[in-house]
Amino acid sequence: MLDSIAWTAFWMGIISACSLPLGALTTRFWTPGDRSTAVLMAFGGGALLAALTIDLVGSALDSGNFNALALGAILGGLLFVGLNQVVNDFGGFLRKSSTTLDYLRRQEHRRVRQINGQIGRTDLFRDLARRDYLALAPSVRNLDLAKGAEIYLAGDPADALYIVASGEVELYAPSDQGRPIERIQRNEAFGWLSCITGAPTSEAALAATDASLWVIPKAAIDSLIRNSPELNQRVHRLLRSEQLDAYLVERQSMAPEAARAWLDRAAQTLLSSGRVPPAQPVQRKRDLFRERLAEVRRFPMIHSLPPEEQELIAGRLIYKTRRRGEHFFHRNDPAGRMFFIEHDTVSLIDPQAGHGAPETIHANDAFGGSSMLTGARHTVTAVATEDTNAWELRRSDLHELLRTAPVFAQRVRAFVEGHEATDYLTERQRFPDEKAKRWRRSALRAPAARQPLPAAAALSLAHREVAGAPLAIFLGITLDGIPESLVIGASTIQASVSISLIVGLFLSNYPEALSSSVGMRQQGMSFGRIVLMWSGLMLITGIGAAAGSQLFVGAGPEIFAVMQGLAAGAMLTMIAETMLPEAYLKGGSVVGLSTLLGFLVAIYSKTLEPTEPHRLETRGAASETSLRIEGIPQAKTTPPDQPE
Repeated sequence: MLDSIAWTAFWMGIISACSLPLGALTTRFWTPGDRSTAVLMAFGGGALLAALTIDLVGSALDSGNFNALALGAILGGLLFVGLNQVVNDFGGFLRKSSTTLDYLRRQEHRRVRQINGQIGRTDLFRDLARRDYLALAPSVRNLDLAKGAEIYLAGDPADALYIVASGEVELYAPSDQGRPIERIQRNEAFGWLSCITGAPTSEAALAATDASLWVIPKAAIDSLIRNSPELNQRVHRLLRSEQLDAYLVERQSMAPEAARAWLDRAAQTLLSSGRVPPAQPVQRKRDLFRERLAEVRRFPMIHSLPPEEQELIAGRLIYKTRRRGEHFFHRNDPAGRMFFIEHDTVSLIDPQAGHGAPETIHANDAFGGSSMLTGARHTVTAVATEDTNAWELRRSDLHELLRTAPVFAQRVRAFVEGHEATDYLTERQRFPDEKAKRWRRSALRAPAARQPLPAAAALSLAHREVAGAPLAIFLGITLDGIPESLVIGASTIQASVSISLIVGLFLSNYPEALSSSVGMRQQGMSFGRIVLMWSGLMLITGIGAAAGSQLFVGAGPEIFAVMQGLAAGAMLTMIAETMLPEAYLKGGSVVGLSTLLGFLVAIYSKTLEPTEPHRLETRGAASETSLRIEGIPQAKTTPPDQPE
């Protein structure tokens, strides 16, 4: 008999969960919109709510075991919340949009706490009021760097202050790139003197090890100086210090008289208007670039732009001089900028070309454009053959241009949409086709999401970082399915399986798999792997139901009620945390009626079940056992014509 019950539980589990691979298979020929997904998920959530209310909570209440039911429900809810948190932290949050957003919100709160702790350790921001830290935190971003990565170069605009969260950074003088002048350790700030004075950076900053930085934009610091009396006074004292005087003379090459005159003017302007005027401008030579713009070769997307967009581009370029023999970049360096030559020549050296002659780049030529647009790594080394003047466009400035220059942005989009970008990645960068296409899809989605173009060089790192996500996603959806296994096992112990329960589970599983499968495919998982994962979960559900039917055989009514409550609590928490938030996120007000309809369908399916007397008659030999488990006293079998 026990074997028969186990097999019944197994097949009921399979039937209830077969909608999981069915939902995954559906994505092969239909990718539902957000509203369709919301309708299906809310409908399934309503059906599941009805099923657990009638078949779990209702039956436990009928047996008079509310306390045991409540205890089990609380334990089930806490268990689901705890395990769900663990799974999400390891990548399982990717299984749904709602869990992803919740994870990102928690990460943002954690980030703000870290920012408050680390910014407060730096001299400039030490002991500021808590409101100042909170005002600064939303603007701070995290920057993760590999060893040797460029943070900024000498002569760049000082548009941020940096704090080392982990790792180390080295600063190099422009005249000597072989030996660092300073090594920045954890919790130390750098770039802040240029940021305060508004002068160009006076040194190059490179990651000495794998490092993580907090980046505070200059605009956020300027705003805080205006609104924080404590920081305003601190900057005013700095403007009167010998430290800043020496910095301007020694590192910015200002004459001592000019430096002192600027410091006096800056201190007065700070007191009167709350701002600090720039000590020295960044070299740009806008007019000269606009004159030469029509002659630029090898980067046609800047030709014939509207005058206002030409001005925007010219205003973002940085004009610098490279001495003979100085490198613009090395092969395999991340492409953080591209170049437009004013005069003289640059040699592009490809080590893989053997003894072939280097390619020579002349005046008015552009180079590094494809690498910079895709965010890949440079495939050659660029060296100044003579003292060379050139304009530089940083990738961070490209992102701003894509927001403010619509014609230029449309041309960049055409570069991404066409074959040029993917051909460059596959032929020059040796990317597999799928990796190049994945970059293309991400790049096309970026403008709508107000995100910068993705960096192709970071794809491999990002893939390694989420390599464990598929397993975590599988654990997450398994966690969502564990309660239903317990419920099915419980039902078969009672020698009956509720139709409303199977209907509710089936209807809730289908949109669960459909929605999650779409998200998993967007994470780069193959269709076959997704179907295999959902099919495995279907099998796990069947095995779990069979195991549950054996585990609780002979249990008393209180233990049975605790188990019912455990399953109901976990399922209700799952509905409240993942299903309905996901549905509302995607569909809004449509969720209410869809949930109601699912609830009514599950209740209607309850009316299709045999009545209780019929169920008792068909139990056969199992009736005595099942009645004992349910806590119902046995009826006496004395023939009606004999006295009791």
